Amino acid sequence: MASGKNQMRRGVHQALYKYLPGSWADFTTGGGSVNYAVHVDRWNSIPLQDINPKRLLRVVSRHVNAFQSASPDGASALVDFSAQINEDTYYVLTPKAGGEERAVVTSVNPLLFVCSSCGKVERYADKDAFRHRRSDLCVCGKPMIQIKFIRFCKCGYADGLPMPRCRNREHGGRYVVRRGSGIDFVCSKCGQKATFSFYCPECKEKLEIKPALDSAHYFPFTFSLIDLLDQRKDAFLDAQEEQRGEKIILGQYLGLITQGEYQDIIAKGRIPQSAEFEHDLREEEESLRSGGLPEELIAQVLEVKRRQDPSGKIYEAIARVEQGLSLQNADEIKPLAEEILEYDELVHAKEVLSLAQAEADAESIRDGIRPDYISLSKAMGFSNVQICSGVPVVFAAYGYTRKERECTAGVKLRGFPQEMDKKNIYANRLETEGVLFEPDRVRVLEWLLQNRLIAPEDAPRERSDEQLKMWFLDRVSLALIEPFAEVDAHARGGAVTKRVYALLHSIAHALIHEAAEICGLDKSSLAEYLMPNIPAIFIYCSNAQGFNMGALYSAFQGHFDRWLRHAAERSMHCIFDPICMDREKACAGCLFLNEVSCQHFNKDLDRGYLCGRFDPETQEKLTGFWEVS
Repeated sequence: MASGKNQMRRGVHQALYKYLPGSWADFTTGGGSVNYAVHVDRWNSIPLQDINPKRLLRVVSRHVNAFQSASPDGASALVDFSAQINEDTYYVLTPKAGGEERAVVTSVNPLLFVCSSCGKVERYADKDAFRHRRSDLCVCGKPMIQIKFIRFCKCGYADGLPMPRCRNREHGGRYVVRRGSGIDFVCSKCGQKATFSFYCPECKEKLEIKPALDSAHYFPFTFSLIDLLDQRKDAFLDAQEEQRGEKIILGQYLGLITQGEYQDIIAKGRIPQSAEFEHDLREEEESLRSGGLPEELIAQVLEVKRRQDPSGKIYEAIARVEQGLSLQNADEIKPLAEEILEYDELVHAKEVLSLAQAEADAESIRDGIRPDYISLSKAMGFSNVQICSGVPVVFAAYGYTRKERECTAGVKLRGFPQEMDKKNIYANRLETEGVLFEPDRVRVLEWLLQNRLIAPEDAPRERSDEQLKMWFLDRVSLALIEPFAEVDAHARGGAVTKRVYALLHSIAHALIHEAAEICGLDKSSLAEYLMPNIPAIFIYCSNAQGFNMGALYSAFQGHFDRWLRHAAERSMHCIFDPICMDREKACAGCLFLNEVSCQHFNKDLDRGYLCGRFDPETQEKLTGFWEVS
């Protein structure tokens, strides 16, 4: 990061969260003698390597479209975004690290200064005029100090304060002095109040004034993504018609295809057939072609024949997936397949520590007393818990709003300044650690039924592993889970989706709050990653400060029992009860997290889902998930 000839060193990850274009930052000169508020003008970036940009941009597109859909302004709510967000129109960039060229370019802003002694106010015309100033002193000989206030609008406009002017046009700004330490200005010549325009030059709405370093005027829009780098799987998925690749991934997850068969399919890039059957297919293909049949029809005939292969176990698995799922189009099935690949990435992380191993390690820490992590975990409704290290996570920022984060009228989501021949988003890739929590599917289903959140006829007929997995895949709709809105319980599939997602979301927030206490970390250092179709929760170190903490590992290994018990106890109390429990269901006093940790903006949270609550409207008791035995 730099300003003029001065530079400050910051980590790439820190830049991604705190020094994005359009924001303001605190800057201290090289000698440390002067402190300025500076505006981040632009970045000098390079393409981020060793990531899957296609998938990342696909997620960006979903988020941007979701903002547009949620906004009453529709398409006009987006500024500086391409109509299509893909590899043809966007780069995934990261700031340059090292070298002489500055990665983050800033300029001093506001350019309004006041004498520390006499109160005289002056404003530089532009950043070049400030850069070439002759002195930092007032005509009276005392230092001029920056007035660190900006004016901004929810449309995205923002700038430092202009020069206040006396209402007497003859006096203008020549005699303006500041009164006090705020933004109260008067004309020393006539005593009249000096002021400036309070209306946005772009949308004509009234401007708001705040300190330049106040975070309330700049809201970056970010998300994290478990990176899926296996190019073979990408190629296989893209090569298959009728979402066969996605259905094979689902079939492997359901146990219809063995891990060996699955790996063989991915390695070959095609669905295998028996040798004899393949020979017959090739002969028929030659016969059809010699008969002059169009290639399109040949492909259709061969496809039908392949499905008739008596040894085609893979096609049988595909057929079972098709029968079990009501979802058939690519937009619905592809996110499901990607979620399973993410889950596999966690289960088979570079380093994994099971709960049983953590128990054994804790025994040596606790002077030979072995804690009962596994029994406690089952009692609280988890079928599997493990720590995962070396998980590839990409953190991305795709735009920002001002004044408000919500998609209300007049709020614009702005993209970042274009650096090259395409538009850009910014990202960074880290390998991090986290804890994977898998709620028991039977327990979740029993909780739903016990509280009559679903009807008995909506539950799966069988409780086999395959049927339960299929039920969650089919009945929880990822399409209904948008970052900027509550899940619509009245939409098709909305009732189950909302309950399951809100349960997972509430569990994640309770666990993050308690983990931060145990680890001695700020809650913004931890983040959630929800996989509602599994269902699973991944709580990980977001590394917002740019260093590896190892704190979750310690909490998992030595204090797992305390972590779970205290999370359950914490869910039972809030300083804003009874209003929180009866009306809000969750608030800043109990479950809320900041936007770095929660990508759903604290929506779909219900503390009663964890600890239970009485509904005064229905006069019924809701049993909490952690109360179910």
